[in-house]
This record gives sequence, structure tokens and C-alpha cells, in this order.
Amino acid sequence: MENIEENQENDKHDNYLIKEVDNKDIKEELIGDIKYKKELDHLKLKNKFNKYIISIILLVIFILVSFKDFPKSKYPSRLESLKRMKKYMKQCFKGLLINNNTNYQFNSSLTKITAVIPVYNCKNTIKAAVRSIQNQNMSDIEIFLVNDCSKDETPKIIEEMAKEDLRIKIINNKKNMGTLYSRSIGILNAKGKYIMNLDNDDLFMDSEVFNDLYNEAQDTNYDIIGFRAIEANNYDPLLPETSNGFFHNLEDGLKVFQPELTYFPYTKNGKVYPNDYHVWGRIVKTDVYVKSINNLGVNALGEDRISQFLVWNEDTAATVSLFKYAQSYKFIHRFGIFHYMSKTTATNTRPDIENIYSDIFVLDMMFDFSDNNTKCKKFIVDRALEISTDRKLQIYCEKTALLIKAVLKKMCECEYISEEDKNKLKESYNITNINLEL
Repeated sequence: MENIEENQENDKHDNYLIKEVDNKDIKEELIGDIKYKKELDHLKLKNKFNKYIISIILLVIFILVSFKDFPKSKYPSRLESLKRMKKYMKQCFKGLLINNNTNYQFNSSLTKITAVIPVYNCKNTIKAAVRSIQNQNMSDIEIFLVNDCSKDETPKIIEEMAKEDLRIKIINNKKNMGTLYSRSIGILNAKGKYIMNLDNDDLFMDSEVFNDLYNEAQDTNYDIIGFRAIEANNYDPLLPETSNGFFHNLEDGLKVFQPELTYFPYTKNGKVYPNDYHVWGRIVKTDVYVKSINNLGVNALGEDRISQFLVWNEDTAATVSLFKYAQSYKFIHRFGIFHYMSKTTATNTRPDIENIYSDIFVLDMMFDFSDNNTKCKKFIVDRALEISTDRKLQIYCEKTALLIKAVLKKMCECEYISEEDKNKLKESYNITNINLEL
């Protein structure tokens, strides 16, 4: 109201000024100025009105968004997963059985998932690891524990667990064969439709992991379903909570493991596979897994690969072959495994020479299972050069030296590897005091 009255007064004032001016030119100029002023005032008023309208629209949108019931994520968040894991792990470490599934009458034809754990000198962690499987709400599962000639109390622990649960089956290797063989033997004997791997110092994070992963696999019919994991290297399950123990500040310092999608090893027919090579972060169709194991082939020395001793990098060996035969892969944002509970594992207590042999063994496999093109073979060359740098001061045993020679000979005869890279390989491995004679 005040603005209207003010405008009326301004109009009277402007008309009075026009009447008082006698000069025609000045009068016309004054009229133009007054007209411009009115247009400017009108534009300001219009802009002010538009701002009000926009503010009202934004307010309405905010109200609608605030009250909208958005669908929740299909799987628990990282924080919720950690909370569940903390409670679940305590139950497993206390040896508690939180359901009656141990009374399940095993029927191989109805088995949905087979869990496989290679077992070696893991008396402090194996019971909790197995409990994390037994305490799954899914009952129609089987658990293969492949004992690789453990020298501590591990055999006694797993035998006692097998007595209380018919779903647990123990395979005892006649001699120490390593992780690749042990895991493969478990998979080859599996009756479940899918395979879930676990290391003997890992745990599944809650009781619904198997159900969620199985349902996802059934719904999508993918050969492999990859999922998230939590990884930590600095927690000790045997330390008390009051110290810097396993359950102390559990949310701090943990790494979320998520596979990196990249071009290697395969992108055939639009397929893209993860380049992480871990066997414990996925659920796999058993028939695909069995096919990949049966086709591991022989190494550069003509030896059957599955029978070769391997504890380091065996994940890569198994995964390279698996991705060759799988037709489909999907990654979901479901946290499923807590990886690496203990600081002392079979891997880091083995002599370095065994780890070196494993590196060369896997290098040989990657070469054989990669596509015949310069891009994939270049990946292998870079890997070989990286290994030579890491291991150049180590002393190689005769068997490892023979395998290195055979693998490098194969690579230096490959038409998809450049002469420059071949020379780099020869130079790099010659400094290891091995007479390659390529």
C-alpha cells in the first residue's frame, strides 16, 4: 500500500516538473528520463517477484524431499556392517553356536554352498573362522577343512568340531602340499551349487552373508558374484580389549576392500573382470570352479600345476584360471568377510625361497592364461620386471632357478613381446647371479 502511494506521489512530482519546463528539448529529455526510470522500477519489481516465486518453489521441493520415503540400500552400510561384525566376531571367538543348524541332516543334493578352508597351523583362529560359517542362518551348507599336515593343535580342534556338526568334512593331505592344492582338493570334492572360500584366519562378518550372496547369485545367474570385505593387518584377536587389541577402536584403521576393475586379464565379449585376484571375496558356481581347476595345465617345466607347492600368491594362480572359464561377473556392495585376523599366517612364516617360487609360478600361469596380444603380454613383462627387482638380492634354489629359466625362455620366444622388453628381462634376471643362457 505504501509503495502505491509513493508511486502516485512520484508521478505527481514528475508531471509538475514537465509542466514547469518551457524548453522543448529539455522537456523531451526529461520525459525520456522519467520513462526510463519507470521501466527500471518495473524491472526491479519484476525481479523481486521472480525471486519470491523461485524461493517458494525451492521451499516446496525441500519439503517434498524431506518427507519422501526413499528406498533404503539393499545391503547394510559400512558403519552398520562394522557394528554387526563386532558383535558376531565376539560370539565366534567365544565359540558360541547361535543357532541349531549343527543338527542339520546333511543332504548333498540340497547343498547350496560349500565353504572351503585350507588349514595349516592355525590353532588360534580356526575355531572362530569355522564358527562364522556354522553360525550362518543358512543351514544347507557343507564345510571342507583341508588339513595340510599341521604340526600344532589344529587337527585336534577341527576333529572336535567335526564331531559336533555333520556338515564339517576333513580332508588330510598325506604331505604338506601348500594352499593352492589344499583349496583345490576341497573344491573338487564340493557338493554345493556354489563355492565360498575362506582363509583360516578370516571370518564372515554376520549371519546373513550366505543367504544374501546365494540369493544374489540365484537372481542374477552370474558365474561369479564379488563382494566387499574389511581388511586389517594390525589387530590381534588374542589381546585384551583394554589394550590395542582386536576389538579396541575397531572402526579405526580398517581398509574397505573393493576390487579395481581393469582391462586384465580379460575383456572378451564385453566382459570386465577384477584385477584383485583374491579368492575370498566372491561366491562362484561350483561347476565353473571345477572346470578351471581341472584345466590348470602344466608349468614351464612340464609339471602338473595343481600338485606344485604354493602358499604365496596362490589366490592369483586360482583366479587367473577361474576368469578364463567364467562367463559373467558382478560386484555388489555387500560387506561379507573380515580378512586377516592374525599376524602369524602360513604365508609369512614360510621361508622366502617358497614365496619366490610362488611368484615365478604365478608369472608362468599369467603368461599362459593371458590373451595373445601386445597389451596383455606387456602386463606380464612389467610384472616379471617388478618381481626381479623385489627378489634380486635373494638366493634362488636350483628348482626356482630352473623354473625362472624356463619361463623367461618362453617369454623371450613370444612374438607379442618386443625386443626391447626381452632385453630388459634378460638384463634384469642376469643380475640375480643365475646363468640363464637364453
